[in-house]
Amino acid sequence: MVVLLSACAICQPQDARTWQSPLKLPMISWLLTSANEKIRRASGAFRMMTKLFFAFWAEAFRTALVCAPLRSPPSRRVTPVHVKWQASIAGRGCALRQVFCALLWAATVVHASAAAMTRQEIEATLASAVTQVVNQYVDPLDSRVLVVNGLSALKALPGAEEPSHKAAIEQAILTGHQTEGMTPQIRILTGEILRFTDGTPREMALDAALRGMMAGLDAYSRIATRAELAAPPASVGLELSIRDGALTVVRPLPGSPGEHAGVQAGDIVTHVDGRATAGLPLPEAVALLRGTAGTRPTLTLRRSGSASAITAQPVRGPVQAPPTVRWDLDGAIAVIRISAFDSRTGRQLKDALDAASAHAEAPLAGLVLDLRSNAGGLLDAAELVAGMVLPEGSKIGSLRGRAPDNARTLRARAPLVPQGVPVVVLVDHRTGAGAEIVAAALQDHGRALLIGTATLGAGTIQTVRSLPGNQGALVITTARVHRADGARLDSVGVAPDMLLDKTGRRVTLRTDIAADFNSALAQKVRTAVASAPDGTDTALLAALTALTAATTGD
Repeated sequence: MVVLLSACAICQPQDARTWQSPLKLPMISWLLTSANEKIRRASGAFRMMTKLFFAFWAEAFRTALVCAPLRSPPSRRVTPVHVKWQASIAGRGCALRQVFCALLWAATVVHASAAAMTRQEIEATLASAVTQVVNQYVDPLDSRVLVVNGLSALKALPGAEEPSHKAAIEQAILTGHQTEGMTPQIRILTGEILRFTDGTPREMALDAALRGMMAGLDAYSRIATRAELAAPPASVGLELSIRDGALTVVRPLPGSPGEHAGVQAGDIVTHVDGRATAGLPLPEAVALLRGTAGTRPTLTLRRSGSASAITAQPVRGPVQAPPTVRWDLDGAIAVIRISAFDSRTGRQLKDALDAASAHAEAPLAGLVLDLRSNAGGLLDAAELVAGMVLPEGSKIGSLRGRAPDNARTLRARAPLVPQGVPVVVLVDHRTGAGAEIVAAALQDHGRALLIGTATLGAGTIQTVRSLPGNQGALVITTARVHRADGARLDSVGVAPDMLLDKTGRRVTLRTDIAADFNSALAQKVRTAVASAPDGTDTALLAALTALTAATTGD
């Protein structure tokens, strides 16, 4: 009503001729075009409402130029307020009729232009995605596969279950299989997305199509949301990992909002603000916890020993990222835990080695590098860490991809750990990607003894490529990692030299090295692990036992 009254107030100039003279319809067209251009990149319902607002005002202004001035009955004195009121209620006046015509005209124009603009935006986003995936993906791809996967993903959306809509999608899938050329294929997918109502339903359809394209590639290619790409303004301070498909709290950071709210290590976060976390990639799940400082996300937790779900509402606040490197000493043996590889890891590892050396009662006699549950991170950081332990120039591994910038050899630079210091690396079934590169390189060069369980086998490299229109980004698998000896890591992983069974009580040697392995050392490790008290970290115990035996010569 406020907008209507304001628009009506325009339509009562003192002298209509002064309004008609300098301004003509072309200026109105220019105003509307300018407004449309400024809001062209807005999304969904907001774009519709904003365009409606500008179009309505522009038409109302045009109405003022051609409308005769309102006249009051001669027997009544009228103030400007009375004129406005009359303009808003009179059924006989020009203004009200023209205003409602303007509203109808604006809605019609907006409906037509929004659909056309949306088609352009959707086609641009899909073309960018398909082109980048086809050109960059580690294996050759037919664009039809991507388009059909995107079409198939639309079937799960609300409204797509209607018989006519479902039949249209099925027909589009058949047509997509038979269509040659990327552009016609993208138009087919765009057409099906446009069947969804403009606004949130259509945005959901575009997002579903993109996710469907990526999900059909491999376990690591995906869509990164805008929230993932943005710097987190605030969070709740939980260190998280995916364990057996569940979002699991490794630990709440000391003094963090999560700790204050009672979240405990081992808790499984099943929902964030009602959204299920099952099946979400870890970065996307973490992004759900980020937000404006002072707000409270509602976390639904499943806790061992609790029969019912637990709700926690930590207050988001500024949280400093936890260090990726932590260290400890066991006599003269440094135990260094690397939880991930980021831009700080190289410096933190150097600082940890320096600190351990300074606090040791004697020169370091050994190093335990704990890579358990390390899912990887930045390739450059993993290359740097491996290079700190290997001799200068040693081959760490190689990347093999189709694009030239996705194929290169990784080499050791700036060694830091003296070559005479023995090293044990701890791995488990959650050790992946960059951590596998480090473990495999040290094993191939005989620089470290590996203890634990077989690793994840995530030996691929992902590259982040942005999408237009603020749609987030593509995370594309662009290369596979091969070990220094040429063997493939992807889907194979790294087999430890000393394998712990599921109970952590039995140690076996890798078959291909068993005949030549130091039998006395192996027996010492087996005895220590078998006789350890309940609750002992037997993998770490095995590492310390092996290093002690190696350094004492027993």
